Amino acid sequence: MLSPSMNRLLSLVAAAAVLPLLGLYGLLMYIATPSPTGGMEPTVTTVCYIAFTVLFSALITVALNFSRQLSRQAKGEYQTP
Repeated sequence: MLSPSMNRLLSLVAAAAVLPLLGLYGLLMYIATPSPTGGMEPTVTTVCYIAFTVLFSALITVALNFSRQLSRQAKGEYQTP
């Protein structure tokens, strides 16, 4: 069992992990976007958009839920799944 102060710190770290994920998501969307001088076909671009959106949505959801769980534990609220 971790101390409440450590749980609070890890909760903030888990929530802050979302920002680099959003930055990477934005970069990959920019790279996957076709340009006038070249790039991927529109169908492949759409598939990449959907795949990246699903993948990063799942990762962000897990990070935020883990952050909320640690925050609840720091307050002493224990919830079993």
